Amino acid sequence: MAIPEKSTRWVINPVVDLSCITLGWLLFFFAPYLFPQFFDTIRVASVTFLFATHRYFTFPLVYLDRAEFRRRPAVYVLIPILCFVFVGLCYFLRIDEPEMFAFWYLFNYFHFVRQKYGILRIYSGKARWGHKRLDEWTMYAWGLAGFCYLFASEAEVKVMYYLRNLVGFTPPNSIAHLLYGAAGLLTLFWLIHEFRAPEGISLPKLLFFASVVFLYGIGPTLSAGAIYIATSINHASEYIALVALTIKNKTRTSAMDAPLLNMVAGRITLYTFLFIVAICAILYGFYVYSLFAFLFFAYGTSFAHFVLDGMIWKLRRPKVAREVGTA
Repeated sequence: MAIPEKSTRWVINPVVDLSCITLGWLLFFFAPYLFPQFFDTIRVASVTFLFATHRYFTFPLVYLDRAEFRRRPAVYVLIPILCFVFVGLCYFLRIDEPEMFAFWYLFNYFHFVRQKYGILRIYSGKARWGHKRLDEWTMYAWGLAGFCYLFASEAEVKVMYYLRNLVGFTPPNSIAHLLYGAAGLLTLFWLIHEFRAPEGISLPKLLFFASVVFLYGIGPTLSAGAIYIATSINHASEYIALVALTIKNKTRTSAMDAPLLNMVAGRITLYTFLFIVAICAILYGFYVYSLFAFLFFAYGTSFAHFVLDGMIWKLRRPKVAREVGTA
């Protein structure tokens, strides 16, 4: 198969890739890192609402795409119901807020790293070069090393404090150091393989990989609080960009299956912004009305998002590969 032009090696295009996927999150790392007096304001504005909105982009992809919904209609109806029942039972059984937050964060972090792996596979597909297992092992190694460093260090981040209380122990720093060593060794093998590509290494892919190394390898050692904000915003911006790409490609690959999504594809930036504003308004309404209602809604939709995401984003499915541009 012919190697695509280098311009097509970007997931979307250079501007969107660099701002939403590779580099844009640095603003949300260095702002609280350099100006800690504004940390709480940045955290509330970015994580509580901007990050929280991204999960709702999953639901149109499932419930407004007839072909997708027809794959597993009963399952797609039951998943949100079961997730809300699960959260309700947790509160009914008196699992308190810090425990729920810690439990939710564990799912979130795995979800973050899994998305990084998926995006790396898209870059590999664009370049027509890559080793699936190396892509997977390196992404998970860096993600796990970063998590263990934050967990083992005495970082003053509430979620890590809650997690330590939840599991009842703090792992030694040596585990994080070993994982960083393993991640570094895997990275060496990964680079050797990438530089052997017949048409040369993919710059977009290399930049993305470098951003992951900084995000999980360097960021946690500089500021646990700033990296908490940055990882959240980076995950959300990546996801929103991928959903926008998918919706635009549906007009070419499966126009009859998603007529409502096709209506917004021509002005995807405008409708993405309006969707975010609408979701923020709904979340703020819940927050003002009742903190419990806000948390119940946020946690229920989060767990539904985790499950649905794992079902719809499978690059081995031809439909998904066409919609993200790797087929």
